[in-house]
Amino acid sequence: MKRILVLLIAGIAILSGSCKKMLDETPYSVVSTGNFYKTASDAELAITGVYDVLNTPSVQGLGNQALWGRGMHYMTNLGVDDLTQDIRNTAGVPELLPFNNYTYTAENPLIWYSYFSLYAGINRANFIIEKVPSISMNTTRRAQIVGEAQYLRGMFYAYLGWLWGGVPLITGTVPDISSPRASLQQVLQQVEADLKAAYAVLPARATLAGRVNKYTAAGFLAKLFIYEASCKQNNVGQSPNFPLNSFDWVNVNDAYAQALNYCKDIYDNSGYRMIRPFNYLFLSSTEKAARDENMMIVQAGPNGNQEYILFSQLSGPRGNYRTNSGTNGFLRPVREAYTKLNANDGRINSYSGYLNTTTNFVIIENYKYYTPDPVLANLSNLCNNKWREDDPTAKTARGIAIYGGEADFAILRFADIVLTYAEARFQTGDEVGARALLREVRLRACGDDVTKVSAITTAYLKANFMDELLDERERELSAEGWRRFDLIRTGRIASVVNSLSTSIMFTGQDPVSIKQNFQPYKIWYPIPSRDLSTNTNLIQNPGY
Repeated sequence: MKRILVLLIAGIAILSGSCKKMLDETPYSVVSTGNFYKTASDAELAITGVYDVLNTPSVQGLGNQALWGRGMHYMTNLGVDDLTQDIRNTAGVPELLPFNNYTYTAENPLIWYSYFSLYAGINRANFIIEKVPSISMNTTRRAQIVGEAQYLRGMFYAYLGWLWGGVPLITGTVPDISSPRASLQQVLQQVEADLKAAYAVLPARATLAGRVNKYTAAGFLAKLFIYEASCKQNNVGQSPNFPLNSFDWVNVNDAYAQALNYCKDIYDNSGYRMIRPFNYLFLSSTEKAARDENMMIVQAGPNGNQEYILFSQLSGPRGNYRTNSGTNGFLRPVREAYTKLNANDGRINSYSGYLNTTTNFVIIENYKYYTPDPVLANLSNLCNNKWREDDPTAKTARGIAIYGGEADFAILRFADIVLTYAEARFQTGDEVGARALLREVRLRACGDDVTKVSAITTAYLKANFMDELLDERERELSAEGWRRFDLIRTGRIASVVNSLSTSIMFTGQDPVSIKQNFQPYKIWYPIPSRDLSTNTNLIQNPGY
C-alpha cells in the first residue's frame, strides 16, 4: 500500500485534465488540500474526480484502462462460459491472456493497476467524506455529494472484496501505510455501511445525468446481500481454508430478506423500467432512452468526462475500428453462452458474425451502424454484438477519438435487479413470484410476443430453479461483468469450467488450458506483489 499512498497523498481526487467536459477547469493535480475544499465548486470538482476513476486511462500516469475502460471486462468475464479470448489477437498484450486461462500471478500488471485504481477512487472519496461537510454551501447538495462519495467508496470496496477477498480498510485521509488486510467480513460490512448511508441521503434521481442516486445504492445493497447469502449457502471459500475470506459470519436468512426488501423498493418505487427494444441499451445514439433502465453507468465521450472506453479491445463484432467500427476481436463469446439461447429469444441478436462491410448499414436515431455478417453454422465467426459504435467518419467528425468507445457502459441495470428480485423471492420461499419476474424479463426479450415467451419458457425450464435462473442471468447479462461472480457465489464455477466444450470454434481459442489451469483458490486474485513488497504486514491469498 505504501506506493499507492505516496502517489495519492495530494488527495485532491482529480487527474490532470481529466474533467474537461463536465467541469472546464484548470488541472488540479498539484493543488494541495490546504487551499482546496473551500467552496461548492471545489466539492463538485472533487466528486467529479471520483467518477473519473471509473474509466480513466491512468491515475497519475499509472495504469492502462485498468477499470471499466478495459481491464475490468477481462477480470470479470473470462475463464467461464461467457467470454473467451482469441489468443492470436491478444498476443501483443500479454498481461490480458492470463485472465482467460487462469495463469495470472501477483506480478500481472493489470491486477496491480486495477487494485491501485480502486484504491485511488477510495482515497478520493475519503477526502470528500472528511472535508466537504465543513464547506459552506447548499446543505442538501453538500449531503448529496458526501452520499455520492460514500456510494462510490462502497462500490470500490465491493469490487475489492469480490475480486481479492479481505483487503486493507482505508477510511481516512491519513491512513496507516502498514495496514494489514482486514477480513472479508469487515470489508463487506464497510460496503454495507457506505451504501446504506448513500441510500439515506441521495435523491431518487441525480440532477446531473449519469450520477448515482438512492436506487443505485439500493441496487448495490441487493447485490451485496445476495452475494453474501449465496456464498455462505454454497460454502464458498471453504477450500482453501483461509479464515480471512470466510463467510461463516453471514446470516443467510437475514441477508436474503434484506436483498428482497431492497429489490422490492426498487421494483415498486424507483421508476426504472426495462426499455424496448433490447439493443437500445448498448448504443450511444440511444443512451438517453437507456437511462430509464441503466441504474449505474460508466459515462464515456463528450457526455461523460471526455474519457473513452477502449471498445476496440472489448467484446463486439470483429472488424476494423477505423473503417466500420468493428473491434480487434480480442474478446469472443464461448459456445455455451450462445447455445443457451432459443431461436425465439430476441437476445440471440446480441450475437453476430464479423463486421466485413462499409456499405451495409442501419440508421438508428440518425446514427449509422454497419451490419455484421450472420453467425456461421460452425460458429467460427461468433462475436458478441451488444455494444456497437457508429460510423467512424461521423464519430471523428464529432470530435471523438477513432479508437474511443462513446456508448455508456452499464454496471447495473433494472433487468439485473428484476432477476435479483426473482432470486431473493425464490430463496425466501416464493417460487411462483420468482417465475413471474422471470417472465417479465423474457417478455422484453421476445418483443412482448406471448407465443414466443411460452416457447422459450418451455425450452428453458429446469427442475432446479437456481440452475434456470443462472442461465437466464447469462442470457440477459452476457459480457456485462456478472457471470464470473454469479458462478463463484453459487459454488458452480468449478463444474462449469470442467464442462466447457473442448471443440474449438476458431483457431485462437484454447478451452483446454482453461480447464487444465483452473483451481478452486483462483476465485480470488492474488494480492499484487508490489504491495506485498512495500507492506510486510500483508499476506498473500493461498495458492499464489
